[in-house]
Amino acid sequence: MNKLLPALAFLALLAAPAASAVPDKEKLKKEVAAMEDAFCGMTKEKGVLAAFEYFAAPDVAFLGPDPRQMRGLAAVRARMGPDTPGVTVTWSATFTDVSDDGTLGYNYGRYEWHIPGPDGKEAVRTGWFLTIWKRQPDGTWRYVMDNGSPDKPAPPAAENKN
Repeated sequence: MNKLLPALAFLALLAAPAASAVPDKEKLKKEVAAMEDAFCGMTKEKGVLAAFEYFAAPDVAFLGPDPRQMRGLAAVRARMGPDTPGVTVTWSATFTDVSDDGTLGYNYGRYEWHIPGPDGKEAVRTGWFLTIWKRQPDGTWRYVMDNGSPDKPAPPAAENKN
């Protein structure tokens, strides 16, 4: 037993730095912000649905009438629907943060959807988005929740009563 104690003490010393290593939050924030940018960029290159599928974590969830029913890739497909010609979406994070342990991150910012109408006029929908990212076992970041909140519509123009 006495011969084992020095070996155990040595192993404990080796493990101590790893156990107390503090994640570099600034580096991780840059990673999460870069993932958000890549996510948006892929919508232009591969389509909206492909990007939402690619960046989704296996346990992705969406808010809705019952978020327990809106999970996984089937939920991504149900929520996004098939790509529609001419529809584009862009967004940009205005704030990014990560958890102290470096396993979760989030971004929020502005989004803009452009939707061609049957009359040839383009409808533009704007609002705020929130994406929650989770570091996966392989070290990549994938979103586990994505939500948007549309801007309030502009009030109707006052009628001119002359």
